[in-house]
Amino acid sequence: MEIKNSADLKAAILELEERKLREKAQLTRNFHAFTESMTPLNLIKSTFNKVKETPGIGGSILKAGLGLGVGLLSKKILIGKSTGLVKGMLGSAVKVGMMSLVAKNSETLKNKGVKLLKSLLGPKK
Repeated sequence: MEIKNSADLKAAILELEERKLREKAQLTRNFHAFTESMTPLNLIKSTFNKVKETPGIGGSILKAGLGLGVGLLSKKILIGKSTGLVKGMLGSAVKVGMMSLVAKNSETLKNKGVKLLKSLLGPKK
């Protein structure tokens, strides 16, 4: 905009002030959207959505999670609360062993689990 007199200057100032208000409002909206996306729940949701969309990774994560869960559970059942060094090392060995066992045989365990659930929850004869 070419400014030739005081009226043009006033119009340019008004235009710039309106632009400033619009940009400030847009910046505020962007900031609120960003802070909302950074909440723990939304971070978890977006991570799960990305994992869901990535082919092949979901099964790997499921196997690892299942192995970890079974490992921790078996350590808790077999060893209990480990107070000593030897007991703690034995518990960790049991946990790692069960984790690898489950991870290696996840398909077999899944098939047997499905059969067991079907027999338990299936129609009664």
